[in-house]
Amino acid sequence: TYTKSAVSGSLVWDTRDSLFLTRRGEVIEFTGFISGGGLGGDVQDYGISLESAKYILLPFDIIFMVKGEIAVVDSWGGSDDVPIFDRLYLGGSNNLRGFDYREVGPVDEFDNPIGGSSLGYTTFEITIPVVPRVRVAVFADFGFVNPSAFDFSTSNVNGDIGFGLRLDLPIGPIRLDYGYP
Repeated sequence: TYTKSAVSGSLVWDTRDSLFLTRRGEVIEFTGFISGGGLGGDVQDYGISLESAKYILLPFDIIFMVKGEIAVVDSWGGSDDVPIFDRLYLGGSNNLRGFDYREVGPVDEFDNPIGGSSLGYTTFEITIPVVPRVRVAVFADFGFVNPSAFDFSTSNVNGDIGFGLRLDLPIGPIRLDYGYP
């Protein structure tokens, strides 16, 4: 059981031409949080992350996207551990698509994911129009999660390649991906 009180904030730079089908522009987001101390609670940790994506429109309405993130969480003020709910993970539909949700990173003795304190990943993706409102995608994702804070060693990098389908439906966009680790 934990009690956590935290303050967080973000700075965002966004020049994308569309939120649903971005053809050009970039988005950069710097986020930080701190918990404990004068805020109260049992948890004393902090985290920072920098995430960025760049979209480039190529001939024939082909869109190239490169996206990446680096992040760190750590404890402070005499606390010796970052709670599992604040640790960093990779894997799943939003980053390393060839891996199960939270599968990439440190594990315990039973191979259960326990998260890490440093993270880095990058994604390269090209989408090609097939017919109006339908696009195919080809992608490659690479990333790591390390147990120590500020450890950006790439000795544990995981990667995947894959393909996908992008549907622009009246109810909203749908993305289907299949990644191979």
